[in-house]
Amino acid sequence: MKLWKTYLSICAVFILFNFTRISFAQEKTNIAPEQANHLVVLQYHHVADDTPGITSIRPNEFIEHLNYLADNQFNIVDLPSALNKIQNGQPLPKNAVAITFDDGYLNLIDVALPELEKRNWPATIFVNPGLLEKHKSHYLSWQQLKHWHNKGMAIANHGWQHDYWVRQPKDMDMKQWQAHVKDSILSTEKAIEQQIGGSPKMVAFPYGEYDSWLTTWLTEQNLIAFGQQSGVIASYSDFTALPRFPASGQYANLQTLAVKLKSKALPVDYKTLPSPLKANTQNPPQVNLNWLTKGKINAGQLNCFVTSQPKAKVTDKADYAIVVATEKLNTGRSRYNCTLPRNDGSGDYFWFSQPWLVE
Repeated sequence: MKLWKTYLSICAVFILFNFTRISFAQEKTNIAPEQANHLVVLQYHHVADDTPGITSIRPNEFIEHLNYLADNQFNIVDLPSALNKIQNGQPLPKNAVAITFDDGYLNLIDVALPELEKRNWPATIFVNPGLLEKHKSHYLSWQQLKHWHNKGMAIANHGWQHDYWVRQPKDMDMKQWQAHVKDSILSTEKAIEQQIGGSPKMVAFPYGEYDSWLTTWLTEQNLIAFGQQSGVIASYSDFTALPRFPASGQYANLQTLAVKLKSKALPVDYKTLPSPLKANTQNPPQVNLNWLTKGKINAGQLNCFVTSQPKAKVTDKADYAIVVATEKLNTGRSRYNCTLPRNDGSGDYFWFSQPWLVE
């Protein structure tokens, strides 16, 4: 009898434990998108007056960005730590923003990094070891990167040479090309670990270009990856193709950036999105946005815009929306950018971006 009571007690605990797990999972699934963790990530390259305008922001403009963030109660967070919290369901501070720099240009030490240090704000620098070792007059050295890492800056992976990862060269077959890309990423991880003492296991795609074979492999390697499509990060994002808001060149305008900083991630299933290369076989390409919380949003107010084209056609279905351009996309990179007014009375938006590549 005593054994039987013990057995029943164990069963009761087991049932209670699993019921708690199921209830918690349902609670997380049903959470309103406005209440979920959201992280805005800003992407910069050069911070200088004498560099190419398309990838540059003037030092005075960069300082204006930082002042705006401070004056409007945005919380600048360490990117690796913030992503870990999102993935583990831990809360982020309100209005969380992370700052990133691609390429690790030497001019960052003139204004950008000292200004961040004055505010005790972290940032992430994505580097190309092959370039910084060959062109020491253009890029931060390992010694400088180590110095700034010790001051709170994360040093992360941008590939060995900043070459194209989805545009296969004519002198390689697909197997050789994929092996080359994988080696570029793994060699960079090894160099960061050796030179800095550890890696945050984050990759930024050169030129923001990626394909499904690459994101699948990155998942197997436990690496998080970022594109250059705009948008916000949430728990339901695809962590092998995370968005960032470009904040240099034509995107440095503070008035439009302010709208983006207040946006949330559009509540769709990002893991069902197509490869950007779909545009090579279906042009104009169609993307289906599968809603995660259809009843809590105004899906009929979704507006989508196409690079250098009129607005996209949006068809609202019961559980998803169909978005397609009205004209063929031009050769090169382009995007569908979608916004949806939030229904919380804030006047702010949900944001979504799908990158495309037509070769």
